[in-house]
Amino acid sequence: MKVKVFIKNTVSQMPYSIGKVFTHIPFSWRLGNSYTSTQNSIHKFNALSDDERASYLVTKLNRIIKHATSSFDFYTKLYDKHNLLGTSLKYLDDFKQFPIITKELLRTHIDQFNGALTMNTGGTTGEPFSFFLDKQAFSREWAHMHYIWKNKNYVKTDIKITLRGKNLGNKNIIYNPVHNEFIINTYKSIKSFKGEILHLIQKHKIKFVHGYPSAIYEFFKELDTITSYEEKVIIKNNLQCCFLGSEFPVQYMVNYLKTTWNLDYISWYGHSEMAILAVDKEKSNIYSPFMTYGYAEIDCGKLIGTSYNNFDMPMIRYDTGDKAEGTSDKNGILKNFSITEGREGDYIIDKGGKKIPLTALVFGRHHRIFDKADFIQVGQEENGFVIFYVTFKSPHDIDEDNLGHYFDLSNVDINFKFKIINSPIRSTMGKIRLKI
Repeated sequence: MKVKVFIKNTVSQMPYSIGKVFTHIPFSWRLGNSYTSTQNSIHKFNALSDDERASYLVTKLNRIIKHATSSFDFYTKLYDKHNLLGTSLKYLDDFKQFPIITKELLRTHIDQFNGALTMNTGGTTGEPFSFFLDKQAFSREWAHMHYIWKNKNYVKTDIKITLRGKNLGNKNIIYNPVHNEFIINTYKSIKSFKGEILHLIQKHKIKFVHGYPSAIYEFFKELDTITSYEEKVIIKNNLQCCFLGSEFPVQYMVNYLKTTWNLDYISWYGHSEMAILAVDKEKSNIYSPFMTYGYAEIDCGKLIGTSYNNFDMPMIRYDTGDKAEGTSDKNGILKNFSITEGREGDYIIDKGGKKIPLTALVFGRHHRIFDKADFIQVGQEENGFVIFYVTFKSPHDIDEDNLGHYFDLSNVDINFKFKIINSPIRSTMGKIRLKI
């Protein structure tokens, strides 16, 4: 067994008192040499001129196209069908002649691929999609993550609290020395181990919280109800910033974190297939893509990604399912983009078959329910009929019959029903999705 694999498998079970020693091991050991080479690539790319960046990307794209056509029948037949076999790019604009591929298309040809890591994602549609990543994928991912977090003065020796859907069984908290983090069990009420959390925050002077926005929001909402003034002071004197990933940071959640706990945040765009990673530094839904991670482009309003580092299962011109608009430089390199419409599951359908984006319906209107509810989720099983599921953690005087008065749903050709539930509905990964 390789030394770094042995370290990872062994120290993940160690308590902090022992595991903290491993935080001083370089990330090139913990995550692989590609971690360091990726960080170097980021800095080198940033120092290039516009023309040099274009040349760099043309080389990267030609390399993955050549590999894909020589290694996988899927790409050989696809490009032969479009008379593109043997085609090399001279300019980035030439890349648009290559066909866009979709999750559905890859799913029907998955038997042609194989790789070091088998991944699964259900996405917003709930339909499973299995795919492969190369063994260096997560090393590259973390190199970019740490680069993003540096914007908030994070250093690799900082301990963070992490809230995501990891199953910890009966344990309240575990320490993960690979990423120097205390992982909180998000499936348990923190009321039963509040003291442990406060002790960790105070003893280790923890400044950062990392996880799903919905999980972080729920964590702090519960803390708000179970902590005294003095305990809140301890939390506010230490925690400074949230790293929000895997979900869109909806406005009412980040507003609460800022106004109640004085927490800053940074978020990024990414997806399980690892074709695009982009950071939103200004908290404005304007994302700057990392071209050292994957090639991002917009074609007919669709956000398209190419994973030119994944040679186990290349995703060339992969449709992310997101609609976007953006700006590019003179060579066609996408400088930034904004999501204009989410993936397939992020809308509802009215009686006439019209798609209504939930971002516009839920967050684009003033709903008085946001002043009282902790979570709002939406379910739809048939066109023209939608159920709102509302969770209250604080005492309230609203019953289901009156819930509709707290929503602005005018001029929408849909019948609505409202239900109060005791706790939000989670995905298998512990995420609290807007649409269920």
